[in-house]
Amino acid sequence: MSKQTSQLTKHSAIKIIFSRKFRVFGILSVSAYLIFFSQLFGSFLALQSMIYILLFFIFFHFFYLELRNIPIKYLIILMLIVSAGEALFIGLPNGFLVASLLTINTGIVMLAYFLQGESHDKIVRRSVGYFNVGGYIFTVFITIGYSLFVFGYYSKFPFTCQDLSAASNRVINFFTRPVAEGVTKIKTDTTALFNTKVKDIAVIGQDISLQTQQSSYSKIIETFNVYKKNFIDQTLKDNTAVNMGICDYLLGQMNKIYSDPAFKTSVILLMFLLLYSFIRIVFWVMTGIALVIFKILFGLKVYHISTIMKEVEDLK
Repeated sequence: MSKQTSQLTKHSAIKIIFSRKFRVFGILSVSAYLIFFSQLFGSFLALQSMIYILLFFIFFHFFYLELRNIPIKYLIILMLIVSAGEALFIGLPNGFLVASLLTINTGIVMLAYFLQGESHDKIVRRSVGYFNVGGYIFTVFITIGYSLFVFGYYSKFPFTCQDLSAASNRVINFFTRPVAEGVTKIKTDTTALFNTKVKDIAVIGQDISLQTQQSSYSKIIETFNVYKKNFIDQTLKDNTAVNMGICDYLLGQMNKIYSDPAFKTSVILLMFLLLYSFIRIVFWVMTGIALVIFKILFGLKVYHISTIMKEVEDLK
């Protein structure tokens, strides 16, 4: 039986490797991770590297869909090997930087663990659950990793609350700009359409107004804009306002004890509380973007759902 299972696993692995989705999202995920590593631990650009860890977060969801049938232990072994090589590159004496690297890589393994649990044996599959399941724990590990990096590299805390807020907004705008530009274009094209008239020469030779269509499309766009303003924009605004108040207090407390080696643990904890709220907002937006991309690919038949009957054991 074990030999048959081994042969099936080998067959599945070969099938996965030759999958186009495996190659595409694998290249995207690995590229994003390598650029992230070079930006953070090579050039020491903390805020700039965040863009690439967010890209990795999006791509990895799709990449792991192709790997979900492979046992998680192989990913753990791979990440241990990768972490060992990266630790030698950073330099083992740089304890906080190595700890930062190991924490971030552990976050990747934990994300894969939660994704695997959400992608197997579901009676009713929910794509929202898959894309949302690992966001919280991944954010926790990334935040701790960045906290350790800041403490290990900078002699004093290099950011202000305004810097963190501005960086968070830039990242969100960077990823949502295509959507915003698309909505603007739709509104512009629709307005132009509304202001035109169609002339039916063959029937009655008179202009036919498009007021009915105008009213219908206007209501759709108006509803979308109201939803965006009242829910998305307001939620981000409220979260930012609350986070800024918390941030100002925590930053003041942290700067008092940042340079004191006796309070390193307290500083890292305060740094985690300071960074987490901003990073969580950004990852929340990235989860939504990943879900939208999946819905588009699912609509294009890149993905499909198949129902599989399996035997189950019951203890009586």
